[in-house]
Amino acid sequence: MKMKMKINKLINIIIAMLVLSELCFAENINIKSTEIYSDKNILYLDVNSEIFFTKEARKALLQGISFEMHADFELRTKLKWLFKKNVLKKKISYKLEHKPLTDIYLVTNLVTGTISYYKNLESTLNFISKINKMELLNKNKLNENIDYMARIRFYIDIDSLPSPMRPRAYFSSDWNISSNWHEWEI
Repeated sequence: MKMKMKINKLINIIIAMLVLSELCFAENINIKSTEIYSDKNILYLDVNSEIFFTKEARKALLQGISFEMHADFELRTKLKWLFKKNVLKKKISYKLEHKPLTDIYLVTNLVTGTISYYKNLESTLNFISKINKMELLNKNKLNENIDYMARIRFYIDIDSLPSPMRPRAYFSSDWNISSNWHEWEI
């Protein structure tokens, strides 16, 4: 009887741990749709996603702490076995800042240097969450006899945080703001 109670208690603890671990690693970025299309033999990418910041990330940004968000894109050959060959890798990097004195949000595209200004965080996140007509490569570089997979993910770069914040951020679910890899066939 005592052994049965111990086993039930152990099972309940394991179930609680599994539920809590799922909550800690819940996605804060949802990739809603992706599309690769051709225009004059050039392949382009459109992505629509939703980004949700935790209270901790919002608070840090409001206090003037800047950080980077990245989107990693990969085009890979679709193979039957484990290893897939990357045909193309692209990264979009944004630096997010909030200027408390003017209450303005700045988004700097770290690839192009373009700076965009927004009045609120929702508009800022809406801008970052969408990729429109990102040039990938010339369609003629792909082999018609090979199947390809595309994948993308979004995440906050913890290494872009100020050094005193990094150790805590690495182990805190408050800074685990990312999506899983979103994959699709092209």
